[in-house]
Parts: sequence; structure tokens; C-alpha cells
Amino acid sequence: MKRIILFLIIGLNGFVMAQDQRVGIDTDTPTRKLDINGNLRVSSTNTVTDNAAYDRIVTGNNVTGDIDFINVSAISQTETNNVEVKRSVYNALVPDETKECNCGDISFRINNLNVAEIKLNSPTIFVTNGNITSFNVGYGIKRWINSTYNFINRTITFTNSNYLTYQTLDPTAFTSGANYTVRIYTIVPPKQNNLYRLTLSRVSNTNINYTYGLICEKFYIQTL
Repeated sequence: MKRIILFLIIGLNGFVMAQDQRVGIDTDTPTRKLDINGNLRVSSTNTVTDNAAYDRIVTGNNVTGDIDFINVSAISQTETNNVEVKRSVYNALVPDETKECNCGDISFRINNLNVAEIKLNSPTIFVTNGNITSFNVGYGIKRWINSTYNFINRTITFTNSNYLTYQTLDPTAFTSGANYTVRIYTIVPPKQNNLYRLTLSRVSNTNINYTYGLICEKFYIQTL
């Protein structure tokens, strides 16, 4: 019996359980359910890359040592960083309208008639604007075609019946004879606190092929 008691004393040395069921290791005053005054080592973990259920990252407070989590999507969500960046880049003789770029609430593409198009991915904007049935989005277009430049403003009307159908983003088609074309569109959907910058480009890389680029940058708008 004495040997068993001695073993328990040695085995539990530095192990404390507080009255409210907090467990402390090398601390007499645990402040959380498990409070370790020392290092922590994990010898084996599973790979969960691309598993959508694992969307949190464990992080520690460098002052208190508290271990908590942040969402993966929050890593880039600051007042100065992009919230989201997506791209679709491909080589082809003519545009491939199946090569879409999906970013936040919108999708866009260059259709097989060389016209840029846009649609919404969900009715979120309608809901956040008081369940409206339609709204206008005004935006600016910057166009560089070879050595020329122009800028215009344009408006698209989205309704709760057409938002899933591609609408014309830019009425000026990509000119077949231009080797270098870049278009930039700046879009601010109503009451979303996001600004989208869409960049579409076509660059001649061979005598018969073009490199098409569709890039979406979704910026967080800081509210005061």
C-alpha cells in the first residue's frame, strides 16, 4: 500500500486540479481547463490539406500564453490587405468562356465573341439591401489597347431574375488585331463593404496563340 501511494505522489507531481475542474501542470493556479506552465509537443498529426472542414488555425497569445484559433480566411482580412485574390490564366487562340474567374460575390469571363461578361454568384447583395429586387452597379473601365488608352463609366442593372445569367461587363470587344490589351474594372457593390478590381488581359505570345488573364482582387473597405 505504501508503494502505491508513493507512486501516485511521484506520478502526480506538478499536476494540480482546481476546485472548478481546471487542470494545471507545473502551476498551482490554472486559469483555463488545461493550463500548462511549459512546452507542448505533439508527435503525430494528420494531413488535412484541402479539407474544407479544417478552416481554423491554432494561435497563441504571446503575453498570456492562451491558445485560441482564428479562421483561415481572416489571415488576409485586414484594413490594408486583400480579402481575396483569384485568377484564371490560360493560352488559347480564341477566348474560352468556360475559363471563369470566381471571386467573392461575382464571376466573370471573356466569352467566345471576345466580350467581357459578369454575373453574381448568389442573391446576397439583394438580401443585404433589404430584399430588393433590382439594383444598379456603376463602375469605371480603363482600357489599354497596344499604345492607346481610354476610360469610361458604365452601369449594369442586376435583378433577382437575371443575376445568375452573364451580363455584358464591357461593350467593347477585345480587338482581334491588337496584340496587347488590358482592361481594369473597379466595382463597388451596394452595402457590401467590398471593392472589386477586375483585370482582364490578352497578350500575344506566339504567332497563333494568346495568353488570356482574368484576375480578381477583392478589397476590404475599412469602416470608421
